[in-house]
Amino acid sequence: MEDISYKCNFVVDKSKCIKCGKCKNVCSGMVIEYDKQGFPYIKPFERFGWRGCWRCEHCLAVCPVGAISIFNKKPENSLPPPDKNLGEQMERLVKFRRSCRRFLDKNVEPEIIDKILSALENAPTGGNAQNVEYTVIDDKERVKQIWNVAYKKMDELAREHIYTHSFSDFYYKKMKESEKTVRKNDLLFCGAPHLFIAHEKCVGKWAEDSKNNCNIATAYFDLLANSFGLGTVIMSYSSEVLNELVPEAREMLNIPKDHFTGLIVGFGYPEIKYARGTQKNRKAKIHRYRKE
Repeated sequence: MEDISYKCNFVVDKSKCIKCGKCKNVCSGMVIEYDKQGFPYIKPFERFGWRGCWRCEHCLAVCPVGAISIFNKKPENSLPPPDKNLGEQMERLVKFRRSCRRFLDKNVEPEIIDKILSALENAPTGGNAQNVEYTVIDDKERVKQIWNVAYKKMDELAREHIYTHSFSDFYYKKMKESEKTVRKNDLLFCGAPHLFIAHEKCVGKWAEDSKNNCNIATAYFDLLANSFGLGTVIMSYSSEVLNELVPEAREMLNIPKDHFTGLIVGFGYPEIKYARGTQKNRKAKIHRYRKE
């Protein structure tokens, strides 16, 4: 067996280590052991994943004294825990978030998109595989180019009563009506200046994991974008159009043909801002067991 544990670059500052054992107890790969002096080290393994380290960096993150470095990542370069009132802020964000279907015709500053994508690197994936890829069209003129190709063909096919698997004459007619008000002349992308698509190669028994990874990344991106004051709309129909009706438009995204794309997020600055949250009551849909 070839030992590749050295590739982790696992380093312990023995002057700081208090031998608390937390690093071993959070190691999902179970590759952390203790030497004769009680200091942690990574035992030999043959490959990353199920047969070794999962590259999760939990050991670095959990150390209370910042004694552990791994993959050349130093603890002092990690963010500290969030403020105690984060729960309340997250609650407000989730309750206030609405689907945006009317956007300003302007690009979002690249710095904001960079921050969102940087945070998105921490979105969870099955087995910590981290194989999800993100395609971001952050220039509104490029979105318009894709829109021109996709919308024209979609509309032509609709006149022949040819739709995606989820649509029909009735649904398409309703969507066309919505262009007069809520969708601002665009039933396809809702006039969003930018697009975000999470995609991943689907292979064998892990195919469903790949699909779930994309959906998780989409949800994370949606909330992150809203936290920066942007509007978002999660679109399944748009994905159907590109996958089923207008493959040439999908090719303009440069997404490999064997990659799963289930949802598209349109995002940008909202044209209409909401003054308050809604008051939904879904308690009847919540099933809990708790001791009375």
